[in-house]
This record gives sequence, structure tokens and C-alpha cells, in this order.
Amino acid sequence: MLKLIPLCALLVAVTACNNKTETPPPESADTGTTTAKVIPETKTLPELPGYVVFNNWEMGDPERTKLILNVYAAWDASNTTEMASYFADSAVYDLPDGSRRITTSKNIETTFHKWRHGYKETSNIPFSLISLYNKDQDQEWVIAWTWNKWRDAYGKRDSMLYCDNWRISHGKITYLNSLENKPSAALARQLNKRIPKQE
Repeated sequence: MLKLIPLCALLVAVTACNNKTETPPPESADTGTTTAKVIPETKTLPELPGYVVFNNWEMGDPERTKLILNVYAAWDASNTTEMASYFADSAVYDLPDGSRRITTSKNIETTFHKWRHGYKETSNIPFSLISLYNKDQDQEWVIAWTWNKWRDAYGKRDSMLYCDNWRISHGKITYLNSLENKPSAALARQLNKRIPKQE
């Protein structure tokens, strides 16, 4: 029986080698061979409680991140006219102070101008932009983590870490849920050190 063990092991190894799919060599100019297309593994969603309404996510359109980047740039440049062009005719904003604001095509530019008038200067640095698509709700979102610094109308300086959740429909922003976090002194130093300065 002991002599059969190495033989069985050898047979298992040979069988495994024969059943292994051979990976074609990468494409090269000399051979003209092509690389096999890698198909990502599809993972099954785990069973989650009914209150987890948003669970079936996939990566969204990368171009949506550029849209949100443009919004921050327009805000910092005090260009409320350009900023308004990125929003739908009706948009809802749930803000960190607990208030809900709504803009329409009739008041959006004047509303943005009023909000921006409260600051002498702002600097929004979105150091993380993630475009997502929720398959169950058929919704596009961009999740932005921003390091926000400003000087208000009275010259007082402050900074906050924000998580802005932007919903986009037909290429326009329809909803913003904004959450703010006062970073520790250590985290603020790390953010200032590791995030490249805007050009």
C-alpha cells in the first residue's frame, strides 16, 4: 500500500497538468499571436436584509467623475453660471447642517451666487472620485471625498473633510447628499502633506 501512494500522487499531478488550460503567449510583433481575453469572475451577491436597499452596485461611467470635478472647479472660481449648467432643471440638496434646499431652472444661478457670496475664497480638492451604477434602482452616482478649505466673507479660515454623494440622471446632477467631518490635527496634516497642490 505504501508503494502505491507515490504512484497515486504522480497520477494526480499528471492529470491536473493535462486538464489545466494552457494560456496563450502574449501578442508579439514577431509571432503575431494574440493574448487570451480575461473574463472577470462574476460574484453572487450575498443575502442581505431588506433594509439594505442599495446593494447591487457596479462601476459607473468614468466620464461622470469629470462632471463632478468641473462642479468643484466652477465653485472655487466663483463661476456660478458654469456651475449651474451641470445641474438638472430641478435638483435637491441635503446639506450637512440638516437643511434641504431645492433649485429649479429659474432660481439655480441666483441661489448658487448667494451661497458663494458667503466666501472670499474656497479650495475643494476631490482626492477620491468614484463613479458607480446601482443596477436595482437604475441610478448613477459619483462619490467624492474632498478636502475643503475656505475663507469666509469675514476673512475667517477653516477646513473640513467632506463626503459628497452626487446622483446624476441623463448627464445632469439631480441630487446631492453632503456629509462633513472635522478631521483631527494629525489627519489634517496628512491631507495637507499627501494631497498634491492644485495647479
